[in-house]
Amino acid sequence: MKMTKRLAALSRLGLVAGALYMTPVILQLDPASASGAISLATDPLTLKECSDCHPAYGPRFLRGYAWQKIMGNLGDHFGEDASLDEDVRLKIEKYLIYNAGHPRKIGIRISEKKWFKREHGAKKISANALAKAGSISNCTACHNVRVPKK
Repeated sequence: MKMTKRLAALSRLGLVAGALYMTPVILQLDPASASGAISLATDPLTLKECSDCHPAYGPRFLRGYAWQKIMGNLGDHFGEDASLDEDVRLKIEKYLIYNAGHPRKIGIRISEKKWFKREHGAKKISANALAKAGSISNCTACHNVRVPKK
């Protein structure tokens, strides 16, 4: 009888531990999100080329098709000409697509994602903070940067 109760308790403990371990994987959470840090791209070429104008966003923020659409039209990159040498463009696109996330909402603007609006809505960001950042896409004005390990 005592052994059965002990096994049942260990089973419950195992289920709880497994659930705690798998929750971030299932929900695609990033430990950096909890700390207020943002994850950047890990590819050196992507960091070099994309960080000239904005943080080199981690590929997990968009789906592969969205990165493909963005990288396929760098001549009009949200109103700017961000054209790259074709070989460089293809390498970055391949990295982004291969490492892309699977967010629920379809679209190519991170700032239009439901989670982004929830975290960065008008009630969450003061006008002064936004003015200081210059743009909602300037994540590093307010957040720490974390480059994830490969």
